[in-house]
Amino acid sequence: MAETSEIEKNMSSAMGFTNSDLAEAADEKKLPNRWAETVSTKHADLIFIICSLTTGLCDGVIYASFGCFISMQTGNTVFLGLGSSGIPENKPYGWLKSLTSICGFIVGSFVFATVSRAAGNRRRGTLTVSFAIQSLFVLVAASIFQANSIPHSLRNQPTSGTLFLELIPLAILAFQFGGQITASRGMGFNELPTVVLTSVYFDIASDPALVAGVTANLKRNRRIGSVVAIVVGAIIGGWLCHSDAEMQSALWISGFIKACMAVAWAFWPAAVEQ
Repeated sequence: MAETSEIEKNMSSAMGFTNSDLAEAADEKKLPNRWAETVSTKHADLIFIICSLTTGLCDGVIYASFGCFISMQTGNTVFLGLGSSGIPENKPYGWLKSLTSICGFIVGSFVFATVSRAAGNRRRGTLTVSFAIQSLFVLVAASIFQANSIPHSLRNQPTSGTLFLELIPLAILAFQFGGQITASRGMGFNELPTVVLTSVYFDIASDPALVAGVTANLKRNRRIGSVVAIVVGAIIGGWLCHSDAEMQSALWISGFIKACMAVAWAFWPAAVEQ
């Protein structure tokens, strides 16, 4: 073995490679393997509880400004149905916003789910890129509102009528929420959909271990954490709408949070092989 190692060194020297060159080449070879690593699920539930906070922030300010949701599509489906009878009368095109959000979410879910399955749902690279894209989409929408390209302030008249430019940021935001639920499902946290609460409320109420000790029922704790996070996010979003920072500030915050999540996935511990 010593002779083989010596021969390899001599060959490397003859070809003009130094030890540092060989070390760099070895590191470059390991780099793709790092992004292909399966990340650990330990404490990863905290990421998705924070995702619920961004849901509350975004849905809160979008509903206050445009009368539709961008993640909770049950409400949008009802609004779409009511639109057939012209309800609400002061927002004749409200159903179009809801339809745009539903379509954006469906397309986003399809794209993120398809790509994530192909790349590996729990791989470091998959999660990092997914949250980086989500962050980018939220920040783009925030930039549109920040530039006052579209009426959005509560100080203005209700944004209704034929302001079809509103559909652009709504579609962008709904699309990226498809990536959020794809990530939570891909990591195995089915109890943390992060974008809907009806099924979560049922799961909490019907849990046979509902009153178990604080550390005895992790799924219950996660569900309750998600509910609290969405409510807190909506409260913050509501106050931001009334502030000088206006609704886009909630989107800037959400985009920054998702950017931090992308960085977190890049350095998240790898799963330990059994």
